[in-house]
Amino acid sequence: MNFQYQPGNSFLHSVDPLNKVAWMVCISILAFIYEDTISHVILFAAVMLIAVVLAKLSVAFIFRGIWMLAVFSLGFFVLQVIFVPGKEILFSIGSLSIFKESVDFATAITFRIITVFLTSMVFVVTTDPRDLVLSLTQHLKIPYRIAYSLSIALRFIPTLESEAKVIEAAQVIRGVGKQKGLIHKIANFKRFTMPLLMSSIRRVHMTAITMEARGYGAYGTRTYTRELKVTAPSIVFSLASAAITVSLIAAKFI
Repeated sequence: MNFQYQPGNSFLHSVDPLNKVAWMVCISILAFIYEDTISHVILFAAVMLIAVVLAKLSVAFIFRGIWMLAVFSLGFFVLQVIFVPGKEILFSIGSLSIFKESVDFATAITFRIITVFLTSMVFVVTTDPRDLVLSLTQHLKIPYRIAYSLSIALRFIPTLESEAKVIEAAQVIRGVGKQKGLIHKIANFKRFTMPLLMSSIRRVHMTAITMEARGYGAYGTRTYTRELKVTAPSIVFSLASAAITVSLIAAKFI
């Protein structure tokens, strides 16, 4: 259950959602502006440091969350190395030449994908969906129907993950889902996907009926049981992120 809110007492848990969104935007801007490998490795290391120190996430927890994307990125890395052209040849395997520019480009793109994904995971793990709704409605004045839709999206991710584990366990108990071979794996995928899809549709339908039954959205405004406060450390965190981002952009283009 790596993609859901994990209650904690870290610094990032105390930062309000909007300032964490500002931090995510800064990381994304740097990830897409810089193109060399060294810059992306440093950016990834910085996000990892923030995740471990400021969010108090263990390294094992982080790698459990990103390992699947890392495997996908490895395949993407190999394809980029093979098909992206270059000038300086590092080595050759038969008739296949591996270029230095191709390896540098593939490594940078791979770290870019993982860095942006890791930043999003840190945001999800340290952000209570209820606080996100309050922040959007109270501070940005976004209609609460739209804000609640974003909250539901964050809540459904761990719910689907939990239901996927239940479906997998039920199929194993019935003696299916672990057969080897490509044909069996395709059949297993179909048996796994359809129940998950139907469960998701059923849950969305029930949520919509519940919202209608409770008159959700009948009024333009609503009251709140608590008001989300923006603390000084949160502002300092987002301003520091913005200042570092502007400085790095200026250092690159000036």
